[in-house]
Amino acid sequence: MDRSRRYEPLDDASQVVADEPPGAAASAALVQDVAVSVNYEPEDEELAGKGWRPRSSSVRRPDPIIHEKQLKAGHYINAEYESLDYEVVHSDMNIRHQLIVSSYGTVSTWFSRTLACAIIGVLTSFCAVALSLAIDHTAEGKFGVIRSYMLDCTGWRCLAVPFSIWLAFNLAFAVIAFLMVYIEPVSIGSGIPQVKCYLNGVKIPRCVRLRTLVAKLIGVYASVMAGLPVGKEGPMIHSGAVIAAGFSQGKSSSLKFTSPFFKNFREDHEKRDFVACGTAAGVCAAFGSPGGGVMFAIEEGASSLHQDLLWRFLFTSFLAFMVLKEALTYIYGQPGHLLFTGLLDFGSFGQARISSLGYEGLAYGLLAAFLGLLGALFVALNVRISLMRRRYLTSWPLRCSEVLLVSAAMVLMALHIIMVSGDANMYGSSINTYIRRCKMTPDVLAMTDMLLQTPEAGLRSLLHAESGTFPLVPVGMLAVYYYVMTLWTYALPVPSGVFIPSLVTGAAFGRFFAVLLIAYLPEQDWVDPGKFALFGAAAMLGGVVRMAISLTFIIVEAAGVISFGPLLMFVFIISKYVADCFNESLYDAHIELDGIPLLSWRPPPQSEHVSITKVMSAPVRVVHPQMTAGDVYDLLDSCTHNGFPVVDPPKPGQKPSAATRPPVEPCQSDCSDDEARVSPARAAETAGRGPLPHYGRYRGLLLRSQLVELLKYKVYDGKTVLYNDDYPRYPSHKEVHLSEGERHMRMSLLPYMNPGCMVIMESANLPRVYAVFRALLLRHVPVVNHYNQVIGIVTRKDLARYRAGGPIWRRSVHRVPVWRPPPPPSVAARLPLRGVCRHTLARRLEARAELRREREGEAGPAPPQEPTFHRRSPAAAGDGDGAEREPIVV
Repeated sequence: MDRSRRYEPLDDASQVVADEPPGAAASAALVQDVAVSVNYEPEDEELAGKGWRPRSSSVRRPDPIIHEKQLKAGHYINAEYESLDYEVVHSDMNIRHQLIVSSYGTVSTWFSRTLACAIIGVLTSFCAVALSLAIDHTAEGKFGVIRSYMLDCTGWRCLAVPFSIWLAFNLAFAVIAFLMVYIEPVSIGSGIPQVKCYLNGVKIPRCVRLRTLVAKLIGVYASVMAGLPVGKEGPMIHSGAVIAAGFSQGKSSSLKFTSPFFKNFREDHEKRDFVACGTAAGVCAAFGSPGGGVMFAIEEGASSLHQDLLWRFLFTSFLAFMVLKEALTYIYGQPGHLLFTGLLDFGSFGQARISSLGYEGLAYGLLAAFLGLLGALFVALNVRISLMRRRYLTSWPLRCSEVLLVSAAMVLMALHIIMVSGDANMYGSSINTYIRRCKMTPDVLAMTDMLLQTPEAGLRSLLHAESGTFPLVPVGMLAVYYYVMTLWTYALPVPSGVFIPSLVTGAAFGRFFAVLLIAYLPEQDWVDPGKFALFGAAAMLGGVVRMAISLTFIIVEAAGVISFGPLLMFVFIISKYVADCFNESLYDAHIELDGIPLLSWRPPPQSEHVSITKVMSAPVRVVHPQMTAGDVYDLLDSCTHNGFPVVDPPKPGQKPSAATRPPVEPCQSDCSDDEARVSPARAAETAGRGPLPHYGRYRGLLLRSQLVELLKYKVYDGKTVLYNDDYPRYPSHKEVHLSEGERHMRMSLLPYMNPGCMVIMESANLPRVYAVFRALLLRHVPVVNHYNQVIGIVTRKDLARYRAGGPIWRRSVHRVPVWRPPPPPSVAARLPLRGVCRHTLARRLEARAELRREREGEAGPAPPQEPTFHRRSPAAAGDGDGAEREPIVV
């Protein structure tokens, strides 16, 4: 087969643009959030008059089902995110290492895992207790000072002084919360999306570091004290994951500390399982729900489950639950009495029960449907607010100003509700005010008292206050205000959680609905505002986060009423399915917004017709069983791939493949970037050619980290080494120095390759590969033909490009492009282009430069300059990942 023929590139959503300002048409398109092509500039019309014509490129045939998505915020895959090496490498050296480990016995390994799970549960509980005590004592002092000033003030300006003090408290803590995100950007938000992606197999940078844990705990404490509508339950889940990732390895890269303990668990496979256990412990510490923690780890976290892992989930969460309850009862002066549940205590509902299932079920169903619609609207509006925030608030001062503005708005919201409810007339030190207060019942100041406390305490007030405590108008205002402020706050640059704000919003809507029913049906005794508040809180939370199974366990265990379980499940199902008709959950929406290649539980629908040859990446960089150290170093230096198939060397007299020869130009693709490669399948379809080119007979797979370690430890001429000491941060090949003599020394790669990794035949389709990839949490799947010859490779980003989106009545499968960060200037000039021939673009730039010189009256053409190319970042600066700007598509 003649492989020397150069395939014509296909027009795809490419992000490579020339390093010169776009024309007016492109600038206008950027403002209007549409993707345009640099193939057209206003100057081209004048160049066309001079006889210059751009070369036409081939156009791919449109797919009848798959719809192409242009590169814009929220519709791309960020190539910076890599995958975990969850698959165990069964190489000869690793098998030898496992035999050494197994000599210590299975009991010692089981005991080490159990001990690690116990440490994770205990430390997560201690973090929860410390956070709870800090928030409770600080809130008691803060609101105590405000309440004392409100009682002692005089005159019509009675509330000016206490609310000024309230505002000063909020702004000071808001600055602290923002500084934690400034120090560690990954601590933003609740952390649940990051943990969910990590458990899905995506390596989130700095997600499970000790510095992230400290910033998360201090930041969420300051966020709650700043009066923001946030909760500490979501960040506790992230904190449990960080604790599990650190202490299960027996080493800390941040502290430069390494111990001999848990050395056998230093691999992605073991680390990810411990992180799942830490997630379960974090849920249990937050809600006091062991069953909810296990179900959360199963529903949202672990992709690959087995019985031993489920046992570890239960053991870790149960131990965290017992330690947390014992610590809280001891601190609050009642040792031995396990009276407290967790950080979120719903309080006791006593003998509450469902008295009229028909009427109550109908009322709760209508409430759940309404709040499910509000949940879908919440997700849609929050995504748009996040996009605007990333587009316009790109500097740290502007982002800090927004945090201060939201904190001040919460104080104004409270002041408005207090003024409307009439509670402002009850404050002051005059004799008339004192007489009015003495004549009123204790629940007159219910709205003010509910606002002068933490969100968790306010939720308990909504759940357990007597009927008639909260008037109709103030509770309705509270529901609307809290909904809007929570919508504004989520994804704000502060550590925050969405569980508590959603529960408070739903409880306020449920109580408002109950007050309306009492007004129109006063004789119906089944209308209980407390129960409506509970079911409203559950419905709102289900409509926002869409976790029906685990949330049912969490609410039932937190409320302590098992009889509510079936009806709570009914409410969660209605709110979830109503919201799912319009969009995905809040966490999934922000994962897609960040461009993280998350693989859902199921493959994209209506994708059975998509062949794997249309999905795979090619050409493939391969290695041979015997290579020189210089060739290995040059291979690593020429590309950013993380997986290299091992193939047989060419036979004597056979011309080597283009994939095995030393590359002429650096390759910046990770075998998933569609615009940085030429897909042989699509090119063969367009050109009408026959079989796809291959790159040698497949033998096994080697990871980039393995090759770097082999170079670092000078594994030449039969020398062997175990290379897991540098986990989890393997060095770069740039840190390895090779002398001229070492470059010619030979390396044997067979003892280190994985000969039994999963491969896929070229006849497979997308759903088949997706199911295998998702179930086994793979990172690389080589694609072979019927002769066991490598023709391509499939990575996570190749599969994550295919998504199903849109409302249920027009949901379709679309293929999104891959965005790559700007390469270094020295490398960018040598990058191959996609959609426009590099030579063509160079001639075009030269022609434009000559035209400009003619306009300026310069004599003679100047020597042509090599154009420099870069890629514009569509990622938002909201999380510190780049500048928010729509790129120009080539």
